[in-house]
Amino acid sequence: MRNLKKTKLDLLLEVLSDREWHWAEELARKVGHRFGAVVKVARDKSHKIETDRVGLQHRYRLLKF
Repeated sequence: MRNLKKTKLDLLLEVLSDREWHWAEELARKVGHRFGAVVKVARDKSHKIETDRVGLQHRYRLLKF
């Protein structure tokens, strides 16, 4: 029996799957410090991720297709 570790992409999509806004701080904690690269990979794989800037902070959410 293999113990499959989740990829950073899996972690990102798991967090964003509720389609609610998530702050960059939360994503850094749950996905990893360089989560921005994972967001790019997700977008390259046709996942629609919206980014919004509120003051100096960014938040992200997964959109429906």
